[in-house]
Amino acid sequence: MSEIDNGSETTIRLLRRELDSWRPFLEALRQDERFAFRSLLEKVWKYAEAIERSGKTYLVEPFFLAILLTQEERIEFLEDEMAKLRSEVEAWKAKAGS
Repeated sequence: MSEIDNGSETTIRLLRRELDSWRPFLEALRQDERFAFRSLLEKVWKYAEAIERSGKTYLVEPFFLAILLTQEERIEFLEDEMAKLRSEVEAWKAKAGS
């Protein structure tokens, strides 16, 4: 196993430990909040490589940055969808007004 692979394995292990450390918080949430929180935690894995490259062994900061990035991507997607809908509404208004 190369050093990079070994580093990845360590990062994955650390990331799993970090995610597991949030279990008591998760269990204290209401059912609907648990679903949302689990969804966020699952999305953190998308950024495992970036978290690894951060070089941090204490993963709270990159963990939260991954969550923030996930939310930012979602906000941007929703803003784009809203802009498309606004354009459609404006087109319908123009068509109805003619």
